[in-house]
Amino acid sequence: MPVPPYGPQLVAGPPAPGQANRGLIIAVVTLGVLLLLACTGLVGGAFLLRAGADDPAGPLPGTGSSPAADDPTAPGPTASGPTGSAEPAPQGPQASDFAASEIADLNDVCDGVLYYPQSPKRAGKAPHPVALLVGDAPGGQRRHDNGYYYDEGLSKPVERIWASDDPKTVQMVACLDRVSTGTTIRTCRYDDPKPDTLTLLKATYRLRVHEVATGRKLLDKTMGGDDQACPYVVLVGADKKIYAEVSDRSLLAALRNLVKR
Repeated sequence: MPVPPYGPQLVAGPPAPGQANRGLIIAVVTLGVLLLLACTGLVGGAFLLRAGADDPAGPLPGTGSSPAADDPTAPGPTASGPTGSAEPAPQGPQASDFAASEIADLNDVCDGVLYYPQSPKRAGKAPHPVALLVGDAPGGQRRHDNGYYYDEGLSKPVERIWASDDPKTVQMVACLDRVSTGTTIRTCRYDDPKPDTLTLLKATYRLRVHEVATGRKLLDKTMGGDDQACPYVVLVGADKKIYAEVSDRSLLAALRNLVKR
């Protein structure tokens, strides 16, 4: 009889009675273990399905991890805002798009609103023409004083230097504003157009001089109302009060160096 390639086959005889019982016991135990494992797997599968039905597949809102949380080197969150940013409001006086057409336009230079690049700068040889604007309060409309300079002369060339009516020739604007009032100096009596009595009060003024072409401030000076005589002509308000003014002599003294140098 030929020998198989893996050696002779052994022919098992009938098992002994004790061995058969042991084999049966082992088979029963093994089957019980398999059944137990199968039941455990079914229960676990039912639990997992329950969890999958109740809970979403992804992380709960607010509890899931983010790339920044997983990566310590990732940049932190930044506050979000509108995509566009508002342009900052311009600060200080702005260049005018047009030349001053009348002396009253120079009030905008006094108030720090505009300057006029079309005007001549205070440069070159003196004299440097100036216009004096006088107001009762800062920011109010001022009047053009065209008579304070008479001590300098009455000719047209002198007038064009100290009180020109043409803003295109003016290099500087002098802004004189009353900033405070004080005690009574005296009462002033007037007969025309009808008898009236007015109260003359002390006053303090601020004189500022600006270059018209750039708005550059050339002088900032506090001045007292040193002309304390009753004025010859006055504008009467409802309160019947008038105020001591800065004298022509004091104004010329304050402006002379800027005009003549």
